[in-house]
Amino acid sequence: MSASSEAILIESLFGLGALIVIGGLVTLVIARKRQQTLRSPMTIIICGAGIAIIAILLNVLMFKTYDNVRLKKNQYYEATSLTSNMRQSLASSRSANQPVAPNDKKASKNVTYLVKHTNQTKTALKRAQDAQQQLETKRHPDIQRIHRDYRVVLQSYFDKIVTGKDADRLTKHAYRQVLHFNKNA
Repeated sequence: MSASSEAILIESLFGLGALIVIGGLVTLVIARKRQQTLRSPMTIIICGAGIAIIAILLNVLMFKTYDNVRLKKNQYYEATSLTSNMRQSLASSRSANQPVAPNDKKASKNVTYLVKHTNQTKTALKRAQDAQQQLETKRHPDIQRIHRDYRVVLQSYFDKIVTGKDADRLTKHAYRQVLHFNKNA
């Protein structure tokens, strides 16, 4: 089941719970005017609230937002891991004439590993391997080429998990995260 269909199902469940609560409140008002027992309407309200709370918990447990787009938690963690490893692999190349550090080489291997194990396209895998080769074998890697390779990898990943404009927006956001270097990150 895709993230969007699961999200629709959870939102429908929440709507059902809210509708039951509203129905219970209406029944409560009617029962109060007729001076009848309030036990049944209160039971309806509590059941509806329970359903709504379950929907909220499911939403919190199953989804996280990445640039205001709802992703399944595993997709969110894959995306953040991919971007953080890309950023780390480029860390030592930010200064001129610096060789690639061993940790940065390891991060480029992690990018290739993630691309393989998230079942991305062959083009994305080839681009990740090309970036890894640049970072591992060249004393002064072609950074612009690595940037292009990483952009293709990110576009391939987001095209697979979301649709249309969201994929383009998430790719741009993730690419900015890759290029943004913060020593505390």
